[in-house]
Amino acid sequence: MANDWPLVGREQELASARRALGDPEVCGLLLTGRAGAGKTRLAKVLLAELAAGGARTHWVRAMSSASTIPFGAFAHLLPGNADGTGDRAHRLNQVAGHLTRGAEGRRLVLCVDDAHLLDDLSATLVHQLAATASAFVLVIAPHGVSVPDPVFAMWKDRVAERLDVGELTRPQTTELITAALGGRLDDGAEHRLWHLTLGNPLFLRELVQGGLDSGSLSAEDGVWRWSGALLATPRLVELIETRIDRVDADERRLLELLAFGEPLGSEPLVRLGAARVLAWAEQAGLVVSERTGRRLNVRLAHPLYADVIRRRTSPLRQRDTYRILAQTLDLTGARRAEDKPRLVRWRLAAGLPTDPQLIRAAAETVLRKDFPQAEQLAAEAVRMGGGFGAKFLLAQVRVAGGRHADADSLLADLAGETVSDAQHARVAATRARNLAFGLNRSEEAAAVLDTAETAVSSAVASDELATARAALRAAAGSSSEALDLLGPVLDRNRRGDALRLAALVVAAGALASTGRTEACLGVVDEGLAIAERISDASAPGARVRLEQARIVALCRAGRLEEAEDRAGDGYRDAVRDRWGPAVAGAAASLGTVALAYGNVRGAIRWLREALAADAHDQPYEFRPAVAAALVRATAMSGRVAEPLGDWDGAWVAAARGELTRALALGAAAASAALEDGRLAVAAEIRHDLVRFGGEPGEIPAVGGMAELYSAHASAVSDASALDSVAASFADAGARLLAAEASAQAARVHRLEGRNGSAAMSAQRARAWLASCEDAATPALSSLDTPLDLTVRELEIARLVATGLTSRAVADRLVVSVRTVDNVLHGVYAKLGISGRRELASVVGPLVSGSSPGDGP
Repeated sequence: MANDWPLVGREQELASARRALGDPEVCGLLLTGRAGAGKTRLAKVLLAELAAGGARTHWVRAMSSASTIPFGAFAHLLPGNADGTGDRAHRLNQVAGHLTRGAEGRRLVLCVDDAHLLDDLSATLVHQLAATASAFVLVIAPHGVSVPDPVFAMWKDRVAERLDVGELTRPQTTELITAALGGRLDDGAEHRLWHLTLGNPLFLRELVQGGLDSGSLSAEDGVWRWSGALLATPRLVELIETRIDRVDADERRLLELLAFGEPLGSEPLVRLGAARVLAWAEQAGLVVSERTGRRLNVRLAHPLYADVIRRRTSPLRQRDTYRILAQTLDLTGARRAEDKPRLVRWRLAAGLPTDPQLIRAAAETVLRKDFPQAEQLAAEAVRMGGGFGAKFLLAQVRVAGGRHADADSLLADLAGETVSDAQHARVAATRARNLAFGLNRSEEAAAVLDTAETAVSSAVASDELATARAALRAAAGSSSEALDLLGPVLDRNRRGDALRLAALVVAAGALASTGRTEACLGVVDEGLAIAERISDASAPGARVRLEQARIVALCRAGRLEEAEDRAGDGYRDAVRDRWGPAVAGAAASLGTVALAYGNVRGAIRWLREALAADAHDQPYEFRPAVAAALVRATAMSGRVAEPLGDWDGAWVAAARGELTRALALGAAAASAALEDGRLAVAAEIRHDLVRFGGEPGEIPAVGGMAELYSAHASAVSDASALDSVAASFADAGARLLAAEASAQAARVHRLEGRNGSAAMSAQRARAWLASCEDAATPALSSLDTPLDLTVRELEIARLVATGLTSRAVADRLVVSVRTVDNVLHGVYAKLGISGRRELASVVGPLVSGSSPGDGP
């Protein structure tokens, strides 16, 4: 990375500075702002512009070590024979004359950095040069410090103008990172960098450089991602230390309290006698105050100050700091909901006795906001004798944290400690889900449920186990069976509790796959309402799964704009909360929407992020569906990945040019979906057969997009009908499907001799395709190679064009060599070519990522 980052977001400041430089009445410009805001960088750009325009420029930097030496800052510009005797006026005139003569008639421009450290004579010289218009003076000084009187007088007497250089806005920060890295930063990393730097360019640069040096920041598919902690570099620590080191004992204690406990209310701090220190720290720019409701809170002026202070505080002093924090919060009575978990954490850190039930409650409270802390608190509650509740919570946290083997061991032990049907069912249901979704041991998971069912007698316990079994069946694709299991559970449990929520979560996903959109959306709304009222620990991940089901249902209903709005809102909230499962689910939702629109590149990006996100409950229940969708999206871009099932296998075969195999796999996948009651899925798969150029069979009538799928299937040989279907797809927002139908219409028009209509359909297809980045599906092939070949002819021609022999093609398509050769002769005749060597230039190669697999 270059030494100087690009100057971004300073257009307004540059314009103001250039106006001042061009005004004959202005002879100076005072640049001020917080440390690291970019004052020096801005001045260097201005000085370079002036030098390029012919000005004589000098850079002067004041230092504390030279602040007592007359003309110390200008020592490098003084003549070797300078007269050190005489009065001040004589010496000032001598130095000023030397500088102006050295300009040799050109405009003289001086830039003075850290002007607050100038010695008296240097400060007076700066004022004299500006006041006499002998030079234009750029003066840089940090915000909130006192500058020498002559420098201040420049601005007070209007000899110079003042320009405040503030921090960058969030969009400007993102733009700067993108320009510096030469690629986009993923949203999670962007969010973390923004909240750590708050637009300070110097802090931002140091963190990014530290991430590059450590390898925590790396690019994947053109997107920069951050793995691990964001840590300040040694240089950044030193820069911050110089800012916070000039404090006395009381001031340091205040900074430490805020570093470990911010934000803190001002009232208890004042009661502790910190009023004077608070006033000083705010005036010095080290802390800021802000009103939240009726409470006046105080926090450190920058998040990185807290990081540096915490690093430098010894363990003994940390414990003492937490003791004071706990006492401080006790003064307010810990009245707010967020106060109670903070008080528990501080008491534990201070080594004070704490009720294990309060610790468990605190862990449940912070589960969604601070997962690592929730795990620490849950483990502490167990250590301090919190009983079954604490152990079960710790098991849940370990499941959510991806420590599935540890969680299974704890749950297996816990099963022997249960004293009621309800406890036994909860443990068994949680263990079964962990075995199935975390350890991929579905048969063992079912066995756990079987055993538990024989051991419980209460209806509620049986319903808990039935809900877990329904989750296993739904994940395996048996939506109808899952809904049959859930029906009685929901009928018997009408209260808005954790059991009903768990059943609604499973039902929502199953209903989305069956195409019952309105029923799914109703279930989602009810589930989210319950989730707002109960603890996250009672149903971890419920919100994530409900929102994902909603997005899938909306997309299949053709309500893409609504789906996009909801997915975008969910992603922004998830990134803000920095909760892994929510980020993964929201990214998966955005990928689902992008794929429905036909934005293949966007779909791949979001689906990859969903699989790569720090989702603590991975592998979550919908992870296999996300992975399969990524395989399909990748194939739609003309590349191939390892398929996970028949549906995505069909797309991989199509990407390889093996359309016969694609049709067979797709038909099998559709039949399986129908058998399991996943009618909406079956409708989508059978429509894919139309996209491959085959016969789909009957498309299930589940409304929404399925109606357009049926219309498309009925119109494959009718060009006008295909044009109409394409327009309907476009109206729904499904632009890739619109482009494919229009490309098919162009081919039929051309076959029937209507070349003008064919050109218009092709033009519309390309217009829709412009917003479908990286799309390269079989139905689009005729746009680039307008051939009048059948599906079989095109398939064989493209395989042969890769260099495959007739025998290799025959083996791949499970036909005879004679069939391949006969089809090839027909292709040659239609295309007017003489043989194999000309095929590639006419039909085009297989898509990227595919491979002939055999030699020529």
